[in-house]
Amino acid sequence: MSNLFKVVIPNFNEGAYLENNPDVVKGIEAGQHHDAYDHFLVHGIDENRLPPLNREPLSLVGRAEHAAVSDSGYFVVFGWLGDEGVDEPQWRLDGRDFTVEIPQDAVFRYARPDVEGGYRDGPYDYGYMIFGRTPSKNLLREEFEVRAWSRAALFKGRIAPDSWSDKRLLDTLLVRLKNAQSHLGLEAGMHQFLSGSAGENLVSLFSAHAQANSRAPYVETFGARPVSRSFLTVLFGSVEPMLLQPLLFNRMGVDFGEWIYVCNSPEDGNAALRIGRMISELYDVMITVVVMADNVGFGAANNAGVAVARSDAIYVVNPDIYPQKSQIEPLRRALAERELGDILWGGLLFYDEQNLMHSGMFIEHDVFIRGQGLGHVAKETPRTAVKLVRVEHFDKTVPFMPEQWRRPIVVPAISGAVMAFDRRRFEKIGGFSSRYIYGHYEDADLSLRWAREIGPVAVDPDLRLVHLEGQGSKPRGEQYRGAQLVNRHLFSLRYHDLFQSRPELMTATRELAVDGPRARTPQSTEA
Repeated sequence: MSNLFKVVIPNFNEGAYLENNPDVVKGIEAGQHHDAYDHFLVHGIDENRLPPLNREPLSLVGRAEHAAVSDSGYFVVFGWLGDEGVDEPQWRLDGRDFTVEIPQDAVFRYARPDVEGGYRDGPYDYGYMIFGRTPSKNLLREEFEVRAWSRAALFKGRIAPDSWSDKRLLDTLLVRLKNAQSHLGLEAGMHQFLSGSAGENLVSLFSAHAQANSRAPYVETFGARPVSRSFLTVLFGSVEPMLLQPLLFNRMGVDFGEWIYVCNSPEDGNAALRIGRMISELYDVMITVVVMADNVGFGAANNAGVAVARSDAIYVVNPDIYPQKSQIEPLRRALAERELGDILWGGLLFYDEQNLMHSGMFIEHDVFIRGQGLGHVAKETPRTAVKLVRVEHFDKTVPFMPEQWRRPIVVPAISGAVMAFDRRRFEKIGGFSSRYIYGHYEDADLSLRWAREIGPVAVDPDLRLVHLEGQGSKPRGEQYRGAQLVNRHLFSLRYHDLFQSRPELMTATRELAVDGPRARTPQSTEA
């Protein structure tokens, strides 16, 4: 190392250094280091070995810009930090009489173009987001100091937090994650953030919200009567499907039994109740309207609808699902099977009369790379690749060929747009999971749990319907896009080990051997 500049430390005490660092003595004896002074210059200074070198740490530039504490003790801090070229910092919040230690997986780093323009240009993720929860609901309801430090650098920034509801904090986090950018790889960085305490806190925050707003929904039934099946539709942002779905199914001679509409937007509750009464009286059908106190998500809303159903044969139907005249006879045939058994049934969904949109779902992996760029000085080899699962539809845009669909096909998963199941078996596995925020991935999750604990997941080739994808609900806000993004990570984390050990669960299909009405004319088929 002759190219290194000479450093002189007049007060270096070799005896004290060796006494405090017995591993250095062993290293010298083994010939790994020339002497104590040599080790101190190369390693000891950077490792803060005792006795430490007396020096002032470098002041890091940055800001604590915004902080908020929710009514359940969740908190979030946003800001930026110019810590390029130093070790990955440790984080802490300091109050007057307390400290809160922040684990690394509770900090999400992302790009801040405004900081790059005003402070220092270059591909570096200056932004930070800290998210967590303290045991006390009120601990952080005062001004506190955000601290970030490494071996030779320190940042301190004071902030007075706002007081937010749990819902505002959740939605703000989701919007920030949805709009985040990263120079080093957004998906990989977000996966690291969501794989630890931050992800579990997000799940807990939403689950508590869903549970609190599902306790006592308003329920009213119009035209009550005994029924053999229950159609179930979750509405959000629009009640227009109530005007069309029961009418079209009824006019085409399809007996849906009762139609349960769960309104996930309470501001539309009055309109849903008025339309429910009107449709019931006009067409002599049974309509049940369930109004939730807030948007509890697809999973919890469907669970609430199942709980009030008058039958055990449940047909979950999205608000953008409609019958097609040319396929009415097969549909009637499928519905005539009252006993759904231990099978989780899906259907064939169409774009139009000729082309399929969905015939079951399969699962693939995408690999995302985490770059280094102008990143931190790494203490160890960083994880550079992250695998996220992606759920896809079989036969999307493929022309429909009836001769290939004589028998049911077992598939890895089915879409929540249309699924049929026996309520007792559904409730046995706890229904839809509330771990997924607002919507997306509950259907694949239910399919995997059903296949593991109950029985096959299969597509009934007679259950044929048109899917006007995305035309039924009208989400209001970017938080729902953020939730979709987050749910992909949560689903991947939950099933990563299972797919690693049993990759056939991601794509395998087979013909289902059944007896009775669902056993059509035998014919070899491939899905």
